[in-house]
Amino acid sequence: MQCMLCGCKFDLNEASKCECNCAFGGCGGQFVRCPNCGVDIPVPRELRPKNDSSILNKLKSTFKI
Repeated sequence: MQCMLCGCKFDLNEASKCECNCAFGGCGGQFVRCPNCGVDIPVPRELRPKNDSSILNKLKSTFKI
């Protein structure tokens, strides 16, 4: 990945998770922190972890739809 602010190129595994306090419990792993400047960067969709904890999936499992 490459930071949009400072241009630092880094491996996704080197970056720490975003420390956001977004509504509904955070960004869910969609952002990482640049190891050089510390800005939060969105992770491309193809690199994001597969997550079935979306609100829609939680509702489906609650109501067994």
